[in-house]
Amino acid sequence: GGGMEVVFCDKETIESEKFYEDEHYYAIYNLRPFLPGHSLVVPKRHVEDMTGLNQGEREDLVSFLNRVIFIALKFAEADSYDLILQQGEIAGRSIAHLHFHIIPRKEGDKVNQSKKEWLYEFNKNEFYGRNLTESEMSTAVNKAKSIAKVYDSELRALM
Repeated sequence: GGGMEVVFCDKETIESEKFYEDEHYYAIYNLRPFLPGHSLVVPKRHVEDMTGLNQGEREDLVSFLNRVIFIALKFAEADSYDLILQQGEIAGRSIAHLHFHIIPRKEGDKVNQSKKEWLYEFNKNEFYGRNLTESEMSTAVNKAKSIAKVYDSELRALM
């Protein structure tokens, strides 16, 4: 696609959507959330796939994912989640910058269906879903930030 290519390198976008970060990664709230708490983990450095991660980024990845999963689950009051990486366009990737989707799941959520149907809906939402308004985004980001604050010691334990 056109200007979408490196939306995750755009500081302004990141600033309005991020709710957690460390040395290597940002956690941002998805502009088109599929379900409540739908978050993205994005390397700060422009990296297109996992093989491009440097040693520090590789060593930090699982810890950072665990911390963002913790926040997203509290956000959605859920204890299950999907973790999705789409590598390459054939896999449905929409942006050429490595990013992981964390999607909290609950009993009877709106996509309580087979994984095949679920992934179809997920992919459709990636391209055609409704963007959050500025105020919806800011509400979600502030909620996630306050969760991160409240659970600071639990998050540190996951580092």
